[in-house]
Amino acid sequence: MLGASLLATSTVRTSVDKPAQQRQIAIVRLAELRIDPSQLEQYKAALRDEIETSIRLEPGVLTLYAVSVKGDPGQIRIFEMYADAAAYEAHLQTPHFKKYKTGTLGMVKSLVLVETDPIMLRAKAK
Repeated sequence: MLGASLLATSTVRTSVDKPAQQRQIAIVRLAELRIDPSQLEQYKAALRDEIETSIRLEPGVLTLYAVSVKGDPGQIRIFEMYADAAAYEAHLQTPHFKKYKTGTLGMVKSLVLVETDPIMLRAKAK
């Protein structure tokens, strides 16, 4: 998420009956952040707002899960999944993402984006 570095791509089929050239390529990544402890509550509020808005407004944002490392709440991990590269690029241009990025710039001590090759992605329907 939350950065404009290299995209993590994998072939996640959105439909078995689509021809190979029409299958979407999902973007799946992990963001590892270290947050300034004195600004942690402000950061979490900004992150909640950004995630909620992204999920509500952007059809290409499939999943955004944010957690903290047990015993070290300043270490945040975010699991991100986008429908494809176009959805990820569109996400980076949204006003809510830009607000999050500029608003939290001084709060984030470090950010590492981990590219992934998903093996299996499944979730139970609500």
